[in-house]
Amino acid sequence: MKPVYDLADLRHWREATRDVDPPVRLGVFGEPVEHSLSPPMQNAALRHCGIAARYARFQIRRSELPEAVDRARELGFIGLNLTVPHKSAALPLLDDAKDNALIIGSVNTISLKDARIVGYN
Repeated sequence: MKPVYDLADLRHWREATRDVDPPVRLGVFGEPVEHSLSPPMQNAALRHCGIAARYARFQIRRSELPEAVDRARELGFIGLNLTVPHKSAALPLLDDAKDNALIIGSVNTISLKDARIVGYN
């Protein structure tokens, strides 16, 4: 698994991850993102719980966010975490916002389920 993926990888996901097992189904989108400690922690939790999925970092520019979220949904990802600058930029992409996300004006977690994009904070 690469330390950091990007939009080009999402566009050619099968080639970019052909040797990754279990598959990447979760990730963190940010700019910058290479400093994120989420992947080691999340992957340890996934292994401990016996969940056959991996969590990865994605360097995504703000202008790339709509396409990146859409590609993640199409590829069967189940969820994403967002860092700055994407927390507020993601709001227009959501089918629904839960909790106090609309009041706060940002989301830090996106669920991709049943072709719906739902944001949480």
